[in-house]
Amino acid sequence: MQTENKRTGLAWIVFFVSTAAFLMAIYLHWEYLTLLLPIICTSFVKAMDIM
Repeated sequence: MQTENKRTGLAWIVFFVSTAAFLMAIYLHWEYLTLLLPIICTSFVKAMDIM
């Protein structure tokens, strides 16, 4: 059985950038803070190759 080498680099970059944006939104008291949560969660799942 062969294993596939999946590229998850872009998903990791999106995860770290969106996490930084989330932390900045907390610091700046941005009222649309929760709009970043789906991006963070989805990119983390893609980066970990769960989905």
